[in-house]
Amino acid sequence: MRISTTALATLAATGASAFLPSQKSFAVQKSQAFVQTRPSPLFSTTAPANGEVATEAATPTVMRPPVDLPWSDISAQLSDAFGYSAEEIESYASLENDKEGLMKLYKAMQLARCFENACNQQYMQGKIRGFMHLDNGQESIPGLVDYAIKNGDMKFSYYREHTHALASGVDAGEVMAELMMKDTGSCRGAGGSMHIFDKEKYFQGGWALVAEQLPYACGAAKSILLDRAMGMSDDENIVKQNVAPPADDDRISVVFVGEGGAQNGRMAELLNAA
Repeated sequence: MRISTTALATLAATGASAFLPSQKSFAVQKSQAFVQTRPSPLFSTTAPANGEVATEAATPTVMRPPVDLPWSDISAQLSDAFGYSAEEIESYASLENDKEGLMKLYKAMQLARCFENACNQQYMQGKIRGFMHLDNGQESIPGLVDYAIKNGDMKFSYYREHTHALASGVDAGEVMAELMMKDTGSCRGAGGSMHIFDKEKYFQGGWALVAEQLPYACGAAKSILLDRAMGMSDDENIVKQNVAPPADDDRISVVFVGEGGAQNGRMAELLNAA
């Protein structure tokens, strides 16, 4: 598992920010004509003797509790639920004081944001046509994936995959050319925004249907196990050969999925299969 305390904390903060309500107080002007016909969860209403309606601000009910995952809880879970040793857990904390690693994260996040801003500008100018789904505001996810994965890891994304392709090592120029339907694009302009593919980087991106990428990612994970069991690996042309993978083969299957896809039936079926 190649991840760090900064990665886990940033992902937790990203997920929590979408559900934190504004702390502004609610107020309603007093009026003889104001009549509240049913109780509201946002207001506590009383009727004073003079007939005026007084309201008191109440704290809104949060849809779900905010995500709060301190590293102490995460490290305990890694140890108790997954059997990680104290040395392995401590190695994940090394990024906190790793300036080079932190700069790599920052640059990956900046690339993701700037690329999506450029896509938006080109789309508004009519140079990118058709469907285009941007990933602004979620830069921490591709940034942290870029930090953690290797080229041989198999990556699968959905239709909002520009930054996921960048994090997987796909050339930014090829991605932009693909969006503009140019022959120099990663799929020679045939895929467009939602179907970016790079064989050499093991990136298979852009399934238009929600959660459609999940079965492929699960199958890719199984293929890694089969490679080890059958003594097979990829040659320089990404073609299977009867050569066993190295003894330290630690490839993984990486899949990007949102909250909608995580609630899809495929998710439950594949968790059971895994």
